[in-house]
Amino acid sequence: MNKNFGHSKRSVLLRTAAAGAIATLALATPAQAIVPNDNYTPGDISDPEDSVNGIGQFFRNDGFVCTGTLINPRAVLFAAHCVNDRPETDYETNGVISSAFSFNGNALPGFVDWINNGFASNPDLFVYNISQIAYHPDSLVDPNAFGFLEADIAVATLSDPAANIPTWALLFSPLPDPGEIDDVDGTGYHVKISGYGRSGSGTTGASVGIDWRRKSAENMLGALTTFDDRNTFLFGDPFGDLPQVLYRLDFDDPNKTSPFDFNLYKDEPREVEGTTAGGDSGGPLILDAANNSLSTEDLQIGVLSGGSRFFGAQVFSSYGTESFYQPLFLFAEYIAAVNPYRYVSAKAGDGDWEDATHWQTDLDPAYRIIDENGNVVNGFPDTQSGGVEQSTPQFGEVCFDLEGDNPGDECYDLATGTSTPPARPAPTPTPAPTATPASSIGVAQIPNAEAVSPTGETQVAATAVQPAGSPQLLASAAIRGEGMIVENIAISGGASIVEDIAISGGATPVGELAISGGATPVAITANGGPEGAEEAPQAEGDPLPEPTLDNGLAGATDFVPDNIDADVANGIKARYFEVTLSQAGTTSLNSDVTIDRLNVGGAAGLLINGGASLSALIDVNQTAGRVAVNGTLNSVGDYSLFSGLLSGTGTINAPFLTNIAGGIAPGSIGTIGTLTVNGNAILSSGSTLMIDIGASGDSDLLAVSEEANIGGTVMFSPVDGFQTATPSTYRILTAAGGVTDQFDSAAQISAILLSEFSYSANAVDVTISAQSYRNVVDSGNPVQTSFADLMDNNRGNATVAGLFSFLDFTDAGTIQATFDSWAPTTESTVQAMGQAFLGNVSDFYQNRISLADRSSNGGTIAVIGRPMQLAATSLGGIAMNGANALSDAAANADDTEVRSGGVNEDMAVYLAGGFVNGDGGSMPLTNPAAGSDGEDEFDGFFIAGGLEYYFDEGSFLGISAYYSDVDATAALGNSAQSKTIMGSIYGRKAMSGGLVLDGRATLGTYNAETLRNVSLGTQSFSLTTDDDSMVYAAEVGLSKEMELNDVIAAPGIRARAAKINFSNVDEQGGGPALTIIRPDYSSIQGLAGIEFKSKPGRKLQMRASMNYVHEFEDNPNSFGANFVGGNGAVAPFALAGRDKDWGEVGIGLRYNMGNVSIDLSADSTVGRSDVSSQVYSGAISFRF
Repeated sequence: MNKNFGHSKRSVLLRTAAAGAIATLALATPAQAIVPNDNYTPGDISDPEDSVNGIGQFFRNDGFVCTGTLINPRAVLFAAHCVNDRPETDYETNGVISSAFSFNGNALPGFVDWINNGFASNPDLFVYNISQIAYHPDSLVDPNAFGFLEADIAVATLSDPAANIPTWALLFSPLPDPGEIDDVDGTGYHVKISGYGRSGSGTTGASVGIDWRRKSAENMLGALTTFDDRNTFLFGDPFGDLPQVLYRLDFDDPNKTSPFDFNLYKDEPREVEGTTAGGDSGGPLILDAANNSLSTEDLQIGVLSGGSRFFGAQVFSSYGTESFYQPLFLFAEYIAAVNPYRYVSAKAGDGDWEDATHWQTDLDPAYRIIDENGNVVNGFPDTQSGGVEQSTPQFGEVCFDLEGDNPGDECYDLATGTSTPPARPAPTPTPAPTATPASSIGVAQIPNAEAVSPTGETQVAATAVQPAGSPQLLASAAIRGEGMIVENIAISGGASIVEDIAISGGATPVGELAISGGATPVAITANGGPEGAEEAPQAEGDPLPEPTLDNGLAGATDFVPDNIDADVANGIKARYFEVTLSQAGTTSLNSDVTIDRLNVGGAAGLLINGGASLSALIDVNQTAGRVAVNGTLNSVGDYSLFSGLLSGTGTINAPFLTNIAGGIAPGSIGTIGTLTVNGNAILSSGSTLMIDIGASGDSDLLAVSEEANIGGTVMFSPVDGFQTATPSTYRILTAAGGVTDQFDSAAQISAILLSEFSYSANAVDVTISAQSYRNVVDSGNPVQTSFADLMDNNRGNATVAGLFSFLDFTDAGTIQATFDSWAPTTESTVQAMGQAFLGNVSDFYQNRISLADRSSNGGTIAVIGRPMQLAATSLGGIAMNGANALSDAAANADDTEVRSGGVNEDMAVYLAGGFVNGDGGSMPLTNPAAGSDGEDEFDGFFIAGGLEYYFDEGSFLGISAYYSDVDATAALGNSAQSKTIMGSIYGRKAMSGGLVLDGRATLGTYNAETLRNVSLGTQSFSLTTDDDSMVYAAEVGLSKEMELNDVIAAPGIRARAAKINFSNVDEQGGGPALTIIRPDYSSIQGLAGIEFKSKPGRKLQMRASMNYVHEFEDNPNSFGANFVGGNGAVAPFALAGRDKDWGEVGIGLRYNMGNVSIDLSADSTVGRSDVSSQVYSGAISFRF
């Protein structure tokens, strides 16, 4: 910075004897309360009596008062000169000097209580005893600084944490240079000032004594500069060596009438402009967010040291005086080191609390810096400051600029080192009668001012003009605004403070400070004080030392968080910890530890083992993570569970355990235990109480010693011993002080297991019981309702207990889906395959009867199709459709085996084979699987063989054996297989008039195997049945053959009857296997139709038939089932619907080539939905 003081016109004008007198009076006084301008009264600027904002009043029991700011629950930042008249060791509880801070808007009640109760803190009155004081040793090094002009910084340690009081953010960076200084707003930095000292008015100064009330005013920050630079501009000489920069502001007269207001720092007055007075020392200089764009929060940027006046007739704290503050950025390292409060955290990973390597110090959240982008952030300077030797940066303009155009008016830009024009070219106001300054300060005549030389030596100042009754103010004395406390020795033994005794704010200094204003440094002794501080070399810009627990820098390790109370007499410094657990990992406590505050969040865990205790002197805050208290957790304040999990079997001692949105699990999740709360419990609407339940009466318990105000949700988790067969009752919460309100809801264990709370005066019980499965299934879904009935009927049945162990604990959707997947769809398939083979058998024998004549069949052994190959193909797993079957039969005609001899010409022996495919209606399902078409597909083959005896050309009697093998796929991926073995007697009788009578009787067995693949949760089951049923069938028909040219038409009627005697079956495979009550299948059908066929003896013969079929029997549309080993009645399950009417068609071709005949045929149902079947067969016959 370019300094050009030597060429300043102002410095020339001031080099006179009169200027010397002014310079003496311009020396400062410390410890200034807030004084408003003449437009406001002290009452107008007083804060509300019961307001608490972190600014408090300091009081020593020898009468000194100051102001300070709370920077964390244990530390108050204030001014060194408030205490540096004594060694640091004098300040301790029950020591030479007892002291305290009271933070209420009216500090007096707190101090009265503090004295009357043996210097004890009382948080209810916001008064806190001081156990330790540290002040900057540099405050006493330079005699020119008088103990308060440089390094005037001190930190008081509170013996009890001020948990319920706001704290202040500290800016450890210098304010940015504002650039050009505005005539009205100056630097542009609007500030607030606050304190508990004297008050008065802009004209009278600090004329009102200390009333213990906090007052606040506004101002503009005038400059950041040094005494050397200020004095050099005003007087042409620095008058000493005071290079340290300070924040400064002046007191401008808004009414423009004061003869002493010479606009020391260029700006114009604010509406509620004020200044400081005796008792404000140590108070904050606040950069308020409301009027500055630098930050969104109020920032403390300085600590008040004192003020200056400049005229003999001018009183302190009046218009034209200034106040100056110690910039915090010069003393960041000192504040961090003597601050007793440490914010620490556990490192990531598991570890023991007692492991010193498990911990690290964190950045104090109150510390702020301005980053490279100009943003105010939580941080700490990267390098050391210059302390009392740092004279940069500087900004602002210092002026001598009285109202009006006056000779010599001038300003000086401290940042650029250049002169600037004045800002007040207005008419000169009428001077006050007691002080009439001339146009130049250098020639001002001030009454009662004693001239001194401008060499900087300290002189005894003359008495300035004072209000009547005020004590004498000394120009450079360390006046702290001390108050007087009168102690009355009463019979009651209590001390009282007389409220109506005004504290003068101008007491004669005591101890080592002389009335001349020169401070004699406190002697260096071995018993403590500033001389006991270990000094390290410091230079502006030097790198910071390595972090340690003592120097307060972030990143230190090798310590265990455990509070240490101050023992000043034995040289033990206080150390207090706020512990944060936020890194992933669990910290295990195995000993007894005391801290101030505990914060748990993130993925961290804290385990307080049995026998261990953790005591928090402020409170406990959990925003996430896990805390397990198996020992003891003590908290002077509340335990606030914002989120996360609290569990354990130990004890929590706290006024209130408040669960906002977290979970409380007595014991641990999965094990039963009791968590005890000695205090009150509040379970809010967003909270969750997690209760493990075992056998009836055995559950987790939250035991509260006082009142429990409950709400939120209760979540139940069954553990070993829990059963659902019968209801179980548990006691989950007790409160000796009473239970108020009720839980909002229960997170039901499942859709089936429901809870019902029972509330009494001091306890909450819950009964868990199972509701009907009917209540959770779709009432319009027959499958679900049937299984629901089976489950309800079998509750308590040990045989099927495994079903309940899953379904009782799941949700409604899972239950419904499970029941749907269990649908026994194969029963409809078994019925359909039975009906299909009965129809196929009928078609086969009808074809034999239709084309039978001795001329074609007599004396032959015919192999119809390739029955052996068909069987081998099907058994080998190769399926063929009907078209392939026909082509295969024709293509392999040469493979027909014909045997002659030994066969009477009235007899025929044949082997036949064919393929069968078709589909049947699936079991009706409300929720069929995706892609389901509602049909069960089946295919297979048959083989038949028989002997026929011909009585004449058109009559015969035959016997036959029939075997079929059919596979089917059912709905839901299930499957079935049937094997049928039957024997039949059949025949045909041609009668006169073209009438033909035919008939058949069949007896056999129907073997059905089924497979259902089902699941229960993660378990899978393959459920099978294998059952043989007897089959009975008979058929009789009457037709009339009529010749129509070359075609025979044979209309006729027919009756068919059949029965399958099904047996009850038990599925094998466990799980939800069923005992199935299969209904018998009975059928009586009537047929009417017509057949067309070629006359016998033709080379190419054809056959075509069409029949209408009506079913007369009403078969059951459902079957009953229960679980294997089940109790109670069976439940109905639907079968596929049965058609009553349909059609059957068939075609056949015969090609005769000499002794060889080739037969091809196909038969199918038409318009039948319950069973649609197609049969394709072929035959080759040789005649001999």
